[in-house]
Amino acid sequence: MSETRQRILDVARALFNEHGLNRVGVRDVARAANMSPGNLAYHFATKDELVAALLEELYELNRRTVFTEPLAEFSLIVLYKTALGAMRNMLAFRFVLLSYVDAVQASPRLAQLEAELAKRRRQRHELMLAALIKNGFVSRAARGRSEIIYEQSSMISSGWLAAAALRGWSDERAVRHFAKLGCALLAPFCTDKGKRQMRRIERGDCDVPPTTGRKG
Repeated sequence: MSETRQRILDVARALFNEHGLNRVGVRDVARAANMSPGNLAYHFATKDELVAALLEELYELNRRTVFTEPLAEFSLIVLYKTALGAMRNMLAFRFVLLSYVDAVQASPRLAQLEAELAKRRRQRHELMLAALIKNGFVSRAARGRSEIIYEQSSMISSGWLAAAALRGWSDERAVRHFAKLGCALLAPFCTDKGKRQMRRIERGDCDVPPTTGRKG
C-alpha cells in the first residue's frame, strides 16, 4: 500500500471514530489530509470505498496479529486471548461498531462486503469450534448449537462497545468483560478439561495486558 493511501485511511479512521460515518464526507477527509478532493478521489472515489478499505484493514489486522494460533493447539484460553486481541483491535475502528449498520443499510457496496466478511467470520467460527471439540475442551453437543452460539457471539461483538459506553466503563474493563461473556457461551458444553480452563478465564488468570501500537 502506498504511503499516501495509508495516510488517507489513517485520517479517515480518526475522523469517522470522532464524528461518526454520517457526519464525515470525502471533502472532510481530503481537507484533514491536506490534499484536494480530486487527489483523494484518485485513491478512493467514494466514502463507501474508504469505509470498505478500513473494514478490510481491520480484518487483515486481526488475521495478522490475533488469529495466528495453530488449530492443533487451540483451547478455551487461546479463544479468550484471541477475543481480547480482536476487541482491542476494534477500539481503533470504533465507527464499525457505533455507526456501521446505518452505512451498510444505505450502501449496496458495503452490504456486499459485509456479506463476504460475515461469511469469513462464520467459517472461522466453525474452524475454531471444531478445534475445541477435537482438542477435548468442548463436547460434540456444541456442534448442534453452532448456529445459536455464532449468532450470540456476533451480537456481543457488534454491540459490546455501545453497551460499555452506556455503563461508563473503560475500554479495557469492557474488553475483558465481554471477552469472558463470549467464552461463557461455551460453558454448557465444556468437558472437565474445558471447565478447568473456563474457571481460570473467569477468575482473570488469563487476562493479558494490551500491547502498545495498533499494528502490533
